[in-house]
Amino acid sequence: MTPAPSIAGVVLAGGASSRFGRDKAEEMYRGCKLIDWSIAALTPCCAAIYVAGRAHDACASVPDRPRAGLGPLGGLAGALTAARERGFTRLLSLPCDTPHLPEGLLERLCRSDGAAFVRACPVIGIWPSADADRLADWLEKDGPRAMRAWADAIGAQAVETDSPIININRTTDFARLAQN
Repeated sequence: MTPAPSIAGVVLAGGASSRFGRDKAEEMYRGCKLIDWSIAALTPCCAAIYVAGRAHDACASVPDRPRAGLGPLGGLAGALTAARERGFTRLLSLPCDTPHLPEGLLERLCRSDGAAFVRACPVIGIWPSADADRLADWLEKDGPRAMRAWADAIGAQAVETDSPIININRTTDFARLAQN
């Protein structure tokens, strides 16, 4: 796939990794940091890639919006704002802890009309950058901080996958994945 000039991507990498026990974005897997697996997955689809929640040498970092500590939605709000400011109309989001995605999933999301997310892992989605202020207002007014609640509030389409998405939240998950 050729990167769409209207689509930016974001790796959501600001979590505390408390269930994992150490910084999972920086964890090495098959010779590459987990965060870099996500950047590589976004690269074929996106004209620019941001990292929310941390600095990264290869990508622009974006701060959470409206403030830090709001979870993935704060990172998404910050990246939507950055994308809108640079003229991107949509933003493809991916967490830093999903090194294996079903083939063609991100391309399928990019072809969606409007907002869409993966039902099994709602932090994977495509979002209109025009919703940046709406999401920041939602968070400022203490709206639910769950990605699925936000997706429902804006009428985002839930996309099904044929195969499971492995989301690494615990070192035991990582150990099992590393063995395969």
